[in-house]
Amino acid sequence: MFEIFKAYQFNSKKAKEYGFVENQGVWTHSSTILQGDFLMMVTVEDGVLGFQVYDQETGDLYPQVHMTSMRGTFVGSVREACLEVLYEIRKSCFEVQDFIYPQTKRIMSRVQEKYENQLEYLWEKSPDTAILRHENNQKWYAVLMKISWDKLEKDREGLVEAVNLKHDQVSDLLVKKGIYPAFHMNKRYWISVPLDDSLSDEEMLELIEKSWNLTLKK
Repeated sequence: MFEIFKAYQFNSKKAKEYGFVENQGVWTHSSTILQGDFLMMVTVEDGVLGFQVYDQETGDLYPQVHMTSMRGTFVGSVREACLEVLYEIRKSCFEVQDFIYPQTKRIMSRVQEKYENQLEYLWEKSPDTAILRHENNQKWYAVLMKISWDKLEKDREGLVEAVNLKHDQVSDLLVKKGIYPAFHMNKRYWISVPLDDSLSDEEMLELIEKSWNLTLKK
């Protein structure tokens, strides 16, 4: 569960507004889950988040939630309830760490606010890659990547932040400066766009909206 906090940093001001309480450098927040049957205690110390779950009736610790060997419907429902709380805390109390380009931060902030989706860093082996997806059908509409420039432009050095977006007129777009064939995705339907201000913010937002609409249906 903790992988959802990769590339995010704790904001103590937002956390205080959310309801976290600080004591000797440890921030704590508690809430009930599963109709009050369990208490979830979340702590953040030195920017690192952890949590424990307690049985409200007995007061006992419920360690099974952290045991990967424990499987079953009930423990699965507890984990799912915890994950919902963690996503809400990430949304309210954490911020995405600094990006390479100012445009990346501007665009991601506006997109997450407009569509109410958060960047999800899903892959341990690709910690700099994140997705944005629809909540209803789970389809991706954007993939944010930090990759070598030469993945998009031969012999160009350095790193670039780019976003993969779906479009129904890919061939027409590729003649435009700042738009490339999609890296690591189907090049017939997706494009890669660096977030280095080659395109204006409005142009970027229009492309993202197009991708969002094309991936909307179930």
